[in-house]
Amino acid sequence: MLSAELQSQILALHYGSHRTIRSIARELGISRDTVDAVIKRRSVRLEPVARSRSSILDPFKDQVLELLRKDPRITHTAVLVHLREQGYLGGLTIVRDFVNESRTIPVSKREAFLRLHFAAGECAQVDWGEFGDVFRDGTKIHCFAMVLCHSRYMTIEFTRSEKFEDFIRCHENAFRFFGGVPRECWYDNLTSAVTDRLGQLVKFNARFLAYMGHHGIRPHACNPARANEKGRVEDLIKFIRMNFWPGREFKDFEDLTRQAIVWKNQFANQRVHGSTRRVPRLHFEADEKPALLPMNQARYDTDEIFTRVVPPDFHIPYDTNRYSVPWSLTGLSVTLRVTAIDIKIYYHERLITSHPRSFAKHKVITNEKHMTGLLERKPGGSREGWQIAAVKQIGPRMSEYLDLIKSGQKSLRNELGKILALATIYGDKTVHEAIESCLHAGVVGVENLELTLRRQNPGSSTKLSPGPLNFQNQKLNRVVPIVDLRRYDALLFEADALNQSASPKESKDHGYTSDNRSESDESF
Repeated sequence: MLSAELQSQILALHYGSHRTIRSIARELGISRDTVDAVIKRRSVRLEPVARSRSSILDPFKDQVLELLRKDPRITHTAVLVHLREQGYLGGLTIVRDFVNESRTIPVSKREAFLRLHFAAGECAQVDWGEFGDVFRDGTKIHCFAMVLCHSRYMTIEFTRSEKFEDFIRCHENAFRFFGGVPRECWYDNLTSAVTDRLGQLVKFNARFLAYMGHHGIRPHACNPARANEKGRVEDLIKFIRMNFWPGREFKDFEDLTRQAIVWKNQFANQRVHGSTRRVPRLHFEADEKPALLPMNQARYDTDEIFTRVVPPDFHIPYDTNRYSVPWSLTGLSVTLRVTAIDIKIYYHERLITSHPRSFAKHKVITNEKHMTGLLERKPGGSREGWQIAAVKQIGPRMSEYLDLIKSGQKSLRNELGKILALATIYGDKTVHEAIESCLHAGVVGVENLELTLRRQNPGSSTKLSPGPLNFQNQKLNRVVPIVDLRRYDALLFEADALNQSASPKESKDHGYTSDNRSESDESF
């Protein structure tokens, strides 16, 4: 409809200046029919005032405004997810219109790239996203994301570090979620995967390649500044930032994990994907899941394992925190096995103690039982004095053992400290039995004592033997059957028997008949 100003101008030109319809239409750039209609009407028609109508979104507009106040960049889809939780039954269009009217910042434009296409089960893309110190405890929250490029079926996992062990642990959880592995995984030059790069030359982390080989996956490092190569997983990270994160509150890390799982299963993989126009879960189950390769059944060890010497304060440092062990183990080398939830401490594969893993900073985690006996030491007494008394309390033959140690050239201090440590690890009764075995064998010294203990008390931990290597060329995976050479022996005897029956005289002349075979011939 023409504006009131333009209608007034048409009437003034025609009735005031006596201009023709053709000249007015040419001057104003409108059609002659429109000019003729205004002239015949001889009045200015005003635009009707739009009447305000009630909307299904009206009860939720305050919540939308509050979400925009918290995060002005929140997407329309994220707003819809929040409103669905509050009972909103309308569609996205009315939400998008209201958000666009109420938003105070412009949305940035995207750059166009050539789209890549992947077959089912061919490729997955992986990336990290950082979300800062969410819980104000000095630990940054990270998000591991993996998406299957064909179906867009995805999984995410929030962690409190990007260590290599967390990186591999997230891979294992993702592959179990998918129920298989793709043929390739693409990475954006992550330090956990790529150690060095010069142009097209890529050097992968050796430990990472070992893990990829465990499942038979080919890793691929995307080219720098090529957003189209890693667009699926980059879009996923943006999707998480803009559709899961805004407007949410988390009580703790476990609550964050629970909300992420619910969002992933009930929304992210259930929505109609904007590119494929299909539901990722249904697309995955119909097309991509059957095309995935099976996981290696042999468990891949994702724990962080390292050795430390127990310091004088009997607290072992790890990741800015300190964890206690029994004080009598001071000076021994122990092995730490760190999982996602706890820290286990071993001495020669024998579990000594464990602690829940703390992700806070600069904390001291102490088990009060590890201090038992430490405060009973008398101040001013010699170190060897209280140690001798403690060792003699282990059993009746300990005095005899100590007398033999004193007569030798071994360090008494080292012997005493190691015996107390072994008594803490194995128990007084077990150590005393091992001492008796050593005395019966005529040997002394903690080296012999420890060998006896390890022989009599093997560690409870079991080690999985690695499975056979699988090559991509199936011809290399064939197992050559073992040939039973005994059938050739039978042929040899048959030929010998035929020769003897054909020429018995010749056999007699040579002094070798079937009646005079040696014992070795019969057994052979």
